[in-house]
This record gives sequence, structure tokens and C-alpha cells, in this order.
Amino acid sequence: MSGYAKPDGVQVRTPVSTALWQEVCAEAGADVLPSQTPGWRDALCTQGWQDATRLHTWRDGTRILVPLARTGTGEGAEYASWPAGWGIGGVIVPPDGLTPERARTVLRDLMSLPARRIYLRPHPATTAQWDTLVPPGTLRNPRLTQILDLGTGLDHIWRHRFHRNVRNAVRRAERAGLTVEQDGTGRLVPEFYRLFELSIERWAEQSDEPADQVRRRVREKNPQAKFAAVARRLGPDCRVWLARHEGRPVAALVALHRGPQIVYWQAAMDKAAAARTKAASYLLYLLIEDACQRGARTLHMGDTYPGTSVTAFKASFGPDAYDTAGYWLPGSVGSAADAGSPRKEGIATP
Repeated sequence: MSGYAKPDGVQVRTPVSTALWQEVCAEAGADVLPSQTPGWRDALCTQGWQDATRLHTWRDGTRILVPLARTGTGEGAEYASWPAGWGIGGVIVPPDGLTPERARTVLRDLMSLPARRIYLRPHPATTAQWDTLVPPGTLRNPRLTQILDLGTGLDHIWRHRFHRNVRNAVRRAERAGLTVEQDGTGRLVPEFYRLFELSIERWAEQSDEPADQVRRRVREKNPQAKFAAVARRLGPDCRVWLARHEGRPVAALVALHRGPQIVYWQAAMDKAAAARTKAASYLLYLLIEDACQRGARTLHMGDTYPGTSVTAFKASFGPDAYDTAGYWLPGSVGSAADAGSPRKEGIATP
């Protein structure tokens, strides 16, 4: 492990051991997301990225960890926290520990990296704070993030959050003869991915772009090996839910867990069969029911784009919608123009 002191006395250390990372997560408390854990980093690093995580320690002992990955070398290097398709990295910090000056210190350190650009995707709850702190030349990548408060309990959510169409869908699914199983070992990943391939075909047909281009981009960002790696590294904290009708898989979702935080990470379906049985709605309902039984506080439903069918589907379950953002920062060998030319992220999926 290497470390050095910056002129302001802040110690910067990289890489960061799993044990040290877990210490910082414990200091940060319940708001840490599954995508901010060492297991998530380990899964990401099986997909062509290298760990570049940085730990900042101030003289008073305050520690801020930046989950970070790198790809490429020299002036072609790119750093991301996290890359597109890998969710929220941002910073892990104790409650009330992210002061404006500390945030600026982190930003200056990131922008000193030998890269043309660095992507920072902070926790949605801190977007307003980062908006005021990122320097000129930063490209703001706007996101719509949907988050469901589970603290009121399932009965309240059923009555006051769910749209009546969701309630009707759940009742219809219960009559459809679906069988549902969930697994935390990765055993169901291949069946999930077969349904995901059907979803890719549907997205390609619906897109204004050439279908082959859409298929290639989505598969590159979401290979089966990615889901298998997450299932392997997170273990029981990555759970695949699968619904079958008459023995045939019709819908699936992948959920991530960390304490009171649950992430509805990805979903897929055989659209015709799922429409008849309402299997997709039923699986999300069962996930919410299970989360409430576990005492979870928040269900993160991910990023979408306004006006899409995916956004409308999630909105019917009653989440609050937040305008959030990621930030493309110019690196030490970059410029504002480099930060302003991110790769196309592709279709926002559930």
C-alpha cells in the first residue's frame, strides 16, 4: 500500500485494503450502498477495470474513501467512480463529514490524476451539495433517480404508494399460477440472463438507433459474466428472483442488499408472457414485501430517463423521484473538452 501527504496535510492512500475499506463503511453507517462495498469493487475488477480507490485522511482523523476504478494507460486512461452500468461509487464518508473544504480537497486530488477525465457518481442524497462544489469545466450528467421509502411499512405502501394498477396486477399474478423462487448463490443467473437477452432484443427494436448498435452496446456493458461476478462476490447480498409460468421462466430481477439499503438493480422478462401473468409487477411487489419484512429502510430503484416506459413502470410503485447527477471532471492531462465528451451510456433499463 502506498501513501503520501498532500500540502494541506491530508494523507492519501491507494490502494485500500478490504479491511480498511470495511472500517470506513462502518464509520459511514447505514447509508452505504451495496455498490460502495469491497465486494462490488472486486466484481468490477473482473471486467477489465483496475482498482484505483483512494482514501483521504485528515489530521483530525476524518476519513473519506473514494471507490475508484481505472482503465487504459497514459493519456488514454480513464477513472470512474463507478463506470457506466456499475451504479453509485462517489464517496464514503462519516455523517456530517463531507464539508465543502473536504469535498474540494477530494475533487482536487481526483483532477490531479493522469487521465483526460474522471467520472464521479455521488450518492443521490448529496447531489445538491456537489452541484455547488464541482469546478468550472465539469460536465454534469443529469439522472432521474427513483427511491421508495420503506419506513412506513408494507400496508401503508400498498394503500398509499402503489397505483391501483399495481394492486390489480398483484392480484392477477396471484391467480395466474406463477411459481417464484429467489436465490443468493448465483444459481439463477443463467436463467436471468436468457430473459435479459430477450429484453435486449426488445430494446433494440424500440430504439431509434440501428438495432445492431444497441445490441452490441448493451451486451458490452452488461455481459453475463458481470452478473455472475456480482453474485459471486456479494454472495447472499445479491439475490436473483425468478418467476415461472407452467415451468417456463417469464420474468426475473436482481436485488442487492446492504443493511437497510436495497437496490432493485436489474430486471428482465419475456414481455408477452409477463404481460399475461403480470409477473414483472409481481416480482417487484414481492421484493418490496421481503424488504419490509427484513426491516429495510430504502429501496433504490435506479436511474431512468423521464418519459420512458421503464420510468412509468417504476413510478407506479410510488417512489419519490430525484434529479441527481454524475460529474465528468477534467484530469491532469485533460481539458474541459475532454470532460465534455463522455461515452454514450445506452438505454436506461430497470
